[in-house]
Amino acid sequence: MLGLTASVTLVPSRLSACRTAEERGPIPAQIRWNDPPLQAAADARLRQLSQVRLFAWDTGGVGDAVILLHPMTGSHAIWPYQQPVLAAAGYRVVGYSRRNFFQSDPHPASTPAADAEDLRELLDHLEIERAHLVAPAAGAFVALDFVALHPRRVLSLMLASSLALARTAGDHLEPTPLLPAGWDELPAEFRELGPSYRAANPVGTRRWIALEKQARHGWPQARGQARPSAALDLAELPPVLVMTGDADLYAPPPLIRAFARRLPDAELAVFAEAGHALFWEQPEGFNARILSFLQQARSRNR
Repeated sequence: MLGLTASVTLVPSRLSACRTAEERGPIPAQIRWNDPPLQAAADARLRQLSQVRLFAWDTGGVGDAVILLHPMTGSHAIWPYQQPVLAAAGYRVVGYSRRNFFQSDPHPASTPAADAEDLRELLDHLEIERAHLVAPAAGAFVALDFVALHPRRVLSLMLASSLALARTAGDHLEPTPLLPAGWDELPAEFRELGPSYRAANPVGTRRWIALEKQARHGWPQARGQARPSAALDLAELPPVLVMTGDADLYAPPPLIRAFARRLPDAELAVFAEAGHALFWEQPEGFNARILSFLQQARSRNR
């Protein structure tokens, strides 16, 4: 596996009086490519919801449900490093593709987005009442919208590498100047993968590019209305872990710290030499942090 190769220390944050803590990992001694571990058995197929069919896989089981919400450059297929690890820890793991993403139905771009309600319908379809949400990048927009609409259905939030964290109510951060004109025309791997990973791991970079190329078969739907998370009361959030890499060009540590210090009780993890695709670049460290946080959240929810 790739990732952090030494233990990580939890350091109290001096950013505010809240109980936010910042975890900084050591610089990885080695970034290498290994094939993903053998995947856990899962029921993988199209699921018919009221307006659309979404492709989802579900490992089943009686443990707490963990829902993996993919980034804009991914799909249900982007989680080979997380699925077997979370399943082996006793969780029921679910990954799915949103509308217009790999193996889910296409949907007209003119139709207002309904990703949060699609998630609610998918949970109903799978008979999952409450779940933990793991959401990097664009997936965090869906996660925050969902918790705004259905707060009692979310056990915890694990949000990574996302501008969604700088665009909730009351936040005056402006991330746009970080991204120059023509940013969207740059290759996705340059925008998403950190330079350390691209330099040290050409095999992993090629694998990520292949998954990105197949990920989307249509453009995201028009919003048509304000996001539900625009009115989200951050004080009412469930337990939250926020993560980023210190080489993330979209969501560098200052933006993520500014979000985290507005939460009454959150944890902040900053990964050394990691870019925007944190879960892919450093899966060992990412998974260890997720599992530790899940254990804490389970204790609180008992």
